[in-house]
Amino acid sequence: MTEEKRTEEKEAEGVKSADKKKKTRILNIVILCAVCIIVYGVFNMVSLQKQYKRAGEEYAQVQKTAGMDQAEEVPADPKKNDGDVEVPDVQVDLKALQKENPDTVAWLYYPALGINYPVMQDEDNTYYIKHTFSGDKNAVGSIFLDAYGNRDFSDANTFIFGHNMRDGSMFGSMKNIRDEGTVKENPYFWIYTADGWSRYRIFSYHDANATKKDMAFQIKFENEQAHQQFLQTILDVSEEKLDVEVTIKDKVVTLATCTSDASVRLVIHGVLKN
Repeated sequence: MTEEKRTEEKEAEGVKSADKKKKTRILNIVILCAVCIIVYGVFNMVSLQKQYKRAGEEYAQVQKTAGMDQAEEVPADPKKNDGDVEVPDVQVDLKALQKENPDTVAWLYYPALGINYPVMQDEDNTYYIKHTFSGDKNAVGSIFLDAYGNRDFSDANTFIFGHNMRDGSMFGSMKNIRDEGTVKENPYFWIYTADGWSRYRIFSYHDANATKKDMAFQIKFENEQAHQQFLQTILDVSEEKLDVEVTIKDKVVTLATCTSDASVRLVIHGVLKN
């Protein structure tokens, strides 16, 4: 073998060795990235579970403070007249809650879906997305009234928001409104304010687009025609026809939560019936 041939073979072996080392380095980097992603995912999952636990313990204590920890499901026979439907046999201690957090405006109660929480309001809608009743920074957040809504629920359409939590807390159970018979057997949710309990009869529920000017998200209306169009639209798009009379003289409360689609919100509309 000539010296020139030996040199060529050594050079070829060197190139192969370099390529092999390069591929090994790339593989190691890929493996390291995969491990980092897995570790990060596990860390986030553990962190979220801790936040769930912390928030659950906090809201259990808030329910005790409010006197709502022993609240029983309210019988609500939809065959009866609205005037015959009972209200929760308990008075929420709003003053005690407001002493702890002045942002407390009401209490929302819909036992059929396990919704039993204080309603907060801040001048910035983003605050209670990531903070609990106590102000603890937590992914669970709070149930909160729209920043532009009147605290006395006097708007034509008042919005209340809450997270769709995986453990079913907050508004995580709202999707169960779609279960057969849920609304017919449990047609009312209740809101407690300084004036006492108010009953809201569910007359529509559906998905709404949050990125566009979906009519479901209107709070105030330019005129009676626009208001009537709003009511007719949300009646028409309801996933279940509930045969509930609603007029422009009525006050509506809309519960809203996120879905698996970032642009879509599940909304439940209730009309004041007392």
